[in-house]
Amino acid sequence: MRVLVLGAGRIGTHLIRYLSHESENKLTVIEKSKVRCKEVSNEFDATIINGDGSSPRILKVADLSNSDLLILATDNDEVNVTAAKYAKKQFGVPRVFAISNSPKNTSRLKDSGADVVVCPVELALHDLESMFFEEKSNTLLDRPELDLKIIEGLIPVNARIIGKRLGEVGLPEKCTVSLVCRNGGYIFPNPELELRSGDRVLLMGESKAVEDSIELLRSREEA
Repeated sequence: MRVLVLGAGRIGTHLIRYLSHESENKLTVIEKSKVRCKEVSNEFDATIINGDGSSPRILKVADLSNSDLLILATDNDEVNVTAAKYAKKQFGVPRVFAISNSPKNTSRLKDSGADVVVCPVELALHDLESMFFEEKSNTLLDRPELDLKIIEGLIPVNARIIGKRLGEVGLPEKCTVSLVCRNGGYIFPNPELELRSGDRVLLMGESKAVEDSIELLRSREEA
């Protein structure tokens, strides 16, 4: 398999090392730093090109049009986005794998042509959240025949609604926040209550409305 890797930083180097274990893989690496180019050249059996991965000229020199896989692993999402666009629209690369340095750029990379996007920041936030709050939600009552559900849900560390008043959140009409647990105590909420990370809220109402409300509480702020 012919693989072109953009970026030989920490993540890029790990991916190059992994791919180099398979002898049938033919690796080409584009790296902007001359120092890193020399280091990678000394460590791996790969074609090394010193240049800007967002440049069509450099991508052409790297023979991107004949690559089976493009890996975007630079620490600059703008470079990754630009290269993804060229890869699909100009060079016809069948598969593009991208590392997103910020969650806010994950969708941009997908829209630009990346088939798979991984964001280490999102993974870290997920693990951190799991470490502190193992149980994100707990169904206390589910009565399908009455279309009634009660769920205890957690507001995660990077939720969009943090700092907003309850009345500003826009929960579905058929769902009510009946209780908020905070710092070992509880609050009977009113529309002026400001929501905080780590709050556990008791949601009650029609099943679909409660489920939609849980998703709203969990929706994350872009980093």
